[in-house]
Amino acid sequence: MNASKKTVVPISGNPPIRKVSRTAPVDGSKASVNRFLAAYIMGVANRLANGASNYYRTHFNLGMSEWRAMMAIGATAESIVREVAEMADLDYAAASKSVRVLEQRGFVSVEQTTGRGRAAIVRLTPEGAVVYKKLKDAARRRQTKLIGAFDADEVDVLWALLRRVEQQVPHMNSD
Repeated sequence: MNASKKTVVPISGNPPIRKVSRTAPVDGSKASVNRFLAAYIMGVANRLANGASNYYRTHFNLGMSEWRAMMAIGATAESIVREVAEMADLDYAAASKSVRVLEQRGFVSVEQTTGRGRAAIVRLTPEGAVVYKKLKDAARRRQTKLIGAFDADEVDVLWALLRRVEQQVPHMNSD
């Protein structure tokens, strides 16, 4: 989104005030690209991801990959990085990098194993367990806000429809 800046001439020696004027947002539902379901879902997902990213960066100093990894690690007593990647829906390199960041922050411990090849076991530290609980609580609050306009039956239907869309992804991407 481009924003043009206007400088207002100072009155009585006050520093200039910068005002940013923005054009009115375009109604995305009228854009022709949004007549394609996948594009529409991606657009909504991007806006949700941007909002979540801003929230978790501001409140926890964690990016979305680290958040996803923390949620995956916290869901089990221990995991290897490959499992973290699968549970968090991250590629292996992103999961590995996220685990390193979380380890540097003291939220996880990483133990190299010999019995599982080069696999490393990842566990939450006591500090990580506290942060995980706060992240999970924040995610629940954010989800409650997201679905606040829906009744319980509509939420069930929404989940069912999204799962059916997800099941179609391999078919759509097969060509």
